[in-house]
Amino acid sequence: EATFPELEERVRKAIGSLGGAVLPKLNWSAPKDARWLQNTLRCTSPDDVFMLLKASDFVAHDLWHAFDQCATERRRPDEFTLVFRRWHDVHESSEFRCFVSESALFAVSQRQTAGYFKHLGEESEREELLTRIRGFFEQHVRESFDLARYVFDIYVGSAPHWKLRLVDFSPWGTTTDPCLFEWPELAELAAGARPGAAPEFRIVSSEAERRSKAERYSEVPLELAQLGMGEGLEDLIRKADHLLQQRGDQGESR
Repeated sequence: EATFPELEERVRKAIGSLGGAVLPKLNWSAPKDARWLQNTLRCTSPDDVFMLLKASDFVAHDLWHAFDQCATERRRPDEFTLVFRRWHDVHESSEFRCFVSESALFAVSQRQTAGYFKHLGEESEREELLTRIRGFFEQHVRESFDLARYVFDIYVGSAPHWKLRLVDFSPWGTTTDPCLFEWPELAELAAGARPGAAPEFRIVSSEAERRSKAERYSEVPLELAQLGMGEGLEDLIRKADHLLQQRGDQGESR
């Protein structure tokens, strides 16, 4: 079995410097599809980090197919970067995904589409959120990011401070989850966007509109996928949710 003591030590020191718990990612992707291994992405040791990275198809895509949708013969970056973020427990209703084309913010979506959050349905709340997000984009993002088309995630703290934090950037394309939009729809919205117009803002407005998390399909262990053959995706994901909840309950009871 291969060992990398110097890398392990660097990872251990990096985790310690960030408070002892981190979220790992590689170049673009976090190993969200490997969450089922520990029922969390929170890592406190090199073993936690390496286990998630090795089990993730999302990370494997970064390694071998990162440029598949680009006009280049390259398939992967020349260098890879292992990134750690300090772990924070956040409320899912405060995360939003923003879509930019021709350096204009034209669409915003609730990031966690599997949840219904009643307060987001209040018109005054949505107006305030959109105003804050647009202001942050104009002040901190638009002139600072070189690409004309991209996606970014933002976290908006609760009233009265409404503190905003830039979470991440993602590529414009089908490898990025469009949340409550579809990619052909986003292309049409971008083409018809008017300068200065308010972005299209979408939330889950009822329990019936909740969507299953796309990464849950990749999280399903092989044995469960085999059990689900012939079933619809939603039925399979419900089974995955049930299995993940069972694993989480078992972990808490240890």
